[in-house]
Parts: sequence; C-alpha cells; structure tokens
Amino acid sequence: MAFAWYAEGVAPTGPYRHFGEAFITEPAPRDSGASFLTAHAAGIVGNGERTEPFMRLRFEVASTSSAEPARLVVTGDLREEWKLQPDGVVTDYSPLARHIERVGPHLNEYAARKRDGTPGFGVRAMLSSGSWLGAGRWRDLTYLHIGTYIGARTGPLRFGASDIAAGNSFSGHVPWGELNIRAGMEGGRPVRHVTGAWSETWELRSAATEWAPDRQIADFTAFG
Repeated sequence: MAFAWYAEGVAPTGPYRHFGEAFITEPAPRDSGASFLTAHAAGIVGNGERTEPFMRLRFEVASTSSAEPARLVVTGDLREEWKLQPDGVVTDYSPLARHIERVGPHLNEYAARKRDGTPGFGVRAMLSSGSWLGAGRWRDLTYLHIGTYIGARTGPLRFGASDIAAGNSFSGHVPWGELNIRAGMEGGRPVRHVTGAWSETWELRSAATEWAPDRQIADFTAFG
C-alpha cells in the first residue's frame, strides 16, 4: 500500500466523488527519475453525484527525497495532474455537502455505530482490499475521514485514519497501529469490529459489485 485518497469536484456533467488506493507493485527503474504505482478508484453515488465508474489507474511519481511529491501524473481510465498544496488548502473551491449516506455498487457499504450508544450516524465505504472512507455525524459535528493500513501481505497490518477537516467538523488522526479491525458475524450478518482508539461496529448493508482491479493487486485484502 502506497496511499489512499478521496476525490470530489464538480464537472460539466455534475458533482462527483470517488475513493481510491495505490500500491507499489514494481521497483523504480534505475536512473529513470520516476517510479510507478498501480491503483484503482471507485465512484461514490447515491447522494446527488453523477455516476462514476470503477477506474483502473497508474501513477507516475517523481523519484525525489521528499515524503510528499509535489506532482503526480495519473493515467489509465483517468488522466489528470495533481499538484501538492503545501498549506493543505485548495483555494477558490467550494466543497460538496458532507452528507454521505449511500456509496453505490463499487464499494462495500457499512453502517457504523458506536458501541457506547453515542447518538449519530456513520457510513463506511470500503474498497475490497480494506481501505475505507468514513462519513457521518457524532456529537453535533460532521466528520469525513480516510482509513487504511500498512504492512506486508504476509505480516501483521497496522490500521490508522485521518480526518479531512473543513468548517464545523472533526480534525485529527489515529496513528498506525492504534486501530484494530477484525471481521465477524452478528445476527447472521457480516460485521467489522473496530477497537483501540475507536469502539465501533460496522454492519454490512450492501456488497461491492463490478470489482475489476489490475491483476497485480486483485487478490490483496486486509481481511483474508
């Protein structure tokens, strides 16, 4: 796993959202000045967004000593150039409404609840490999976060999460290893039990369909 991302915007055909992840699948060619990542992204629909397909992607990343590349080139089913905003703010952009209750057919959709009974709602849009986008409201504040993991396929995985802050919303992060997620069953339905920094249960509402990632990463799943 290299990174996960959330994208939103407004195109001539309407607002869009998608969630994706990129993987290191090959070493950077010697003296190439760049490395390449295999990636995919799934469109989020059901909250007023336009239809977004499942996308198979490739990232070109300049080989520098910087932890955050200043520029990413995206090819494949999407052709874009991403430029790093050092202060973390995209000026002259009005965010889409934070209200996300449905995620569409390309992601596993979970309803989240706090084990301590705290009022509120939450939805988890999970890629088949295990990264997720979380949205909802707790304690009169909205939240939007990205969760993912690090670790080798054959070793233990460490889960972490980071909020995407804007206005009246949560802003924080959970370091690697402070979230534990395990698959289980509850009332005959698949669930994810989340412990550690959070105490939540995620109940599967609908399973992803039309999942067709690159063969190099198709068999990777954090939940075996």
